[in-house]
Amino acid sequence: MAQRKSGTARGSSKGKKGTGCLVWLVMLLVTLLLFVFSWDTIKNTLETTGFMEAIGGPASGGEPVAVPAPAPVTGDGSLGADVTPSPATDSRKPDAEAPSAVPTATPKPARPADEAPVATAPPTASPMELIKSTRLAELYFIRVDDDGTISRHEVKRTVSASDSPMTDALDALMSGPNADELARGYISLIPSETRLLAAQVRGSTAYLDFNEAFMYNRYGIEGYAGQLKQIVYTATGFSTVKDVQILIEGQKRDYLGGDGVYIGKPLSRASF
Repeated sequence: MAQRKSGTARGSSKGKKGTGCLVWLVMLLVTLLLFVFSWDTIKNTLETTGFMEAIGGPASGGEPVAVPAPAPVTGDGSLGADVTPSPATDSRKPDAEAPSAVPTATPKPARPADEAPVATAPPTASPMELIKSTRLAELYFIRVDDDGTISRHEVKRTVSASDSPMTDALDALMSGPNADELARGYISLIPSETRLLAAQVRGSTAYLDFNEAFMYNRYGIEGYAGQLKQIVYTATGFSTVKDVQILIEGQKRDYLGGDGVYIGKPLSRASF
């Protein structure tokens, strides 16, 4: 009976000890929770009262306080000059500058002054292009025989081609005979200063406008007749032209020169 009471007493004592530990744990947990939730208030109170600085700790969120170094001692035991510590420099590197958004133009290298420009050879025309840019024209020149007789002679010459074949032929005629034609005794009685100002075909008549130089021929009446033959025969060599009306500076004249060669109407090959 006594043993049963003793065991009951020991069990009751153990239960009281377990209950006491549990109470302490609950109180500790409550205190910890209160401390966590009230940390901001506690922190502000400590910073306001200077408690952290009083116990030697750094202020929360502040920079560490720089302690000046003691003055150096000279060889004779006296204090040296007071050395003022230089202000702390920010060791952080400045942010790199952002690259410019606008691209800069790269200058082209200048060509040396002694460097001559490279000359390029002009393109050469193909044989087909040469054929297309020229044509065969019938020109009429004059030959004076030993007895003084003036006769006309037809020659065929390759001339430059354009949109106006008759103009091409007349320009070649007024340029005079070439070396081969001169060797055959051919000459031109058209004054060398003569220029064709305009050429137009209306119907079957070619209207040829010459400058004032066409009006004067040093060979007289035979010279006038010869130059008209050269012009009329060369122009009527084209199938669409039957006769030629001579104009001087855009105007119709009645006579060519002072000797009275009539040019007031169109002239054909039958006019000579």
